[in-house]
Amino acid sequence: MTGCAETKKAHKLTIIAGEQNIKCTPVSRSGEFDSADVFKSFFTEEALPELKNIKANETLLLKFEGDQPIKVTIKDIPLSSDGGYLYSEKLSPETLLTNKDENFSFVLGKNLASALSSQFDPTKINYRGFKVNATWESGDEKYIFVIKEKEQ
Repeated sequence: MTGCAETKKAHKLTIIAGEQNIKCTPVSRSGEFDSADVFKSFFTEEALPELKNIKANETLLLKFEGDQPIKVTIKDIPLSSDGGYLYSEKLSPETLLTNKDENFSFVLGKNLASALSSQFDPTKINYRGFKVNATWESGDEKYIFVIKEKEQ
């Protein structure tokens, strides 16, 4: 899959890291977006092998098809190996992304909550879930995706 599946009104979102397309999912219900289980679907036996390995300091590009959102924020949430939150979502601040040439991007840095935690082990596979909130004049649309972080 090369982007988020389209729902009835969702704008198609494609996420790219280097040469890799990252699978993402639009979330239509606000309660689902705010649920601690929102990322669990990425951790099924079928879905887990699809997660992409992304290096720290790699740029991730978010491309929306059609009209561009007015505002895009992203939240980076460390996940356990079953897709649950490792820490409270309150420890994951929202980051505002800027639109440059009809693309939004960010550099995958270290997650601050993980860096400060004794539970975080840089030698193991680290899963990170991302919540994207895009705002158009017609309203907000929400998307989620998960990556495996690997050391340089």
